[in-house]
Amino acid sequence: SRHPNAMLLTELNWECLLHLFSFLDKNSRKGLGQTCRRLLWVFQDPSLWPLLHFHSPAELTKDNFVLGSALRHLSICWHSSQVKVCNVEDWMKNELQRSICSLHKHLVDEFLLQVSN
Repeated sequence: SRHPNAMLLTELNWECLLHLFSFLDKNSRKGLGQTCRRLLWVFQDPSLWPLLHFHSPAELTKDNFVLGSALRHLSICWHSSQVKVCNVEDWMKNELQRSICSLHKHLVDEFLLQVSN
């Protein structure tokens, strides 16, 4: 049984919940958001998502984040087993980097098309 002075996480007010979520990464936010309807609503609050960083092409799925008017920065960057690729200017890339990027270009373009609609 619950301690008489104990408070459930879901009894916190909206601002407190948003503040708590702001400390979590995308995956942790998603996990917490899946526990109940109220926390899912917090997960879906656009103000929680001003910055988006993706570290792997597999993360580029719509249910990992929320896009809204609060979004100010989108960063897509990942490492292949050999080299850091996508934060290098195109003209500075070597052949290996170019070939790795070309593999993912379609995926990134598709993603950007989806989220901009």
